[in-house]
Amino acid sequence: MIDYKTDMEKKMLSWWQNSLGQSILRQEKTALRALSNHFYGNYQFQLGIEQRLLPDVSRNTLQKVLSKTGDVEACYQALPLKCHCLDTLLLVHVLEFSVDPHQVLREVERVLVADGTVVLCCFNPWSLLGLRRLISWQDQPPWQGRFFSQTRIRDWLALLNFEVIATERLMFQPAFSSEKWLARFSPMERWGKRLWPVFSGVTILVAKKRTIPLTPITPRWHKKQLFPPRQLVNKPATREKSNG
Repeated sequence: MIDYKTDMEKKMLSWWQNSLGQSILRQEKTALRALSNHFYGNYQFQLGIEQRLLPDVSRNTLQKVLSKTGDVEACYQALPLKCHCLDTLLLVHVLEFSVDPHQVLREVERVLVADGTVVLCCFNPWSLLGLRRLISWQDQPPWQGRFFSQTRIRDWLALLNFEVIATERLMFQPAFSSEKWLARFSPMERWGKRLWPVFSGVTILVAKKRTIPLTPITPRWHKKQLFPPRQLVNKPATREKSNG
């Protein structure tokens, strides 16, 4: 069997298995479980890592992981799915490591049904995790990714007619690789949500796809005419010349 994964992809898979990566995934899974009321519909897919973070919902729901090592192998810039076929789509750190994040979001808009939901887990550049990226070798995972601000992601979503309806913030502790030090600074999670929420290492955005009606609605009002119709205008009275 041929292995198509690049060396960087293999390193990224390995990074998710270390102490810091597993700590982030555990917090994200807990946060997504709390947001499970936003996961609706019969078809829910996850893009990104192979570890399943989709919260448990009704038994009739089909949940799949789309990745190079998941249930379905997929390129995020050209999803192998029909238009308007998914109800909910979860993106786990896809934008940061995508060559064209705009195209990824365009594909998300294409495959979601009307009023479908997209959930994005993204690293925050304005955080201790973002600071770790600045002082680390940026050719190593995950620091080689591009961390986008929440404002920029919201702007991209708004251009595609998505409305952000919920936000969750997590990962306030320093980005230590040691499990011992992560446990020592774990109380920062509780204080961070209260005192400095904008500096969370990870932000989860829940956005709803809003559709614009294509059938024009005829307005009931009419433009007020400045001048009356020609046929209703009487001829002006003129003085006729008398013959005598």
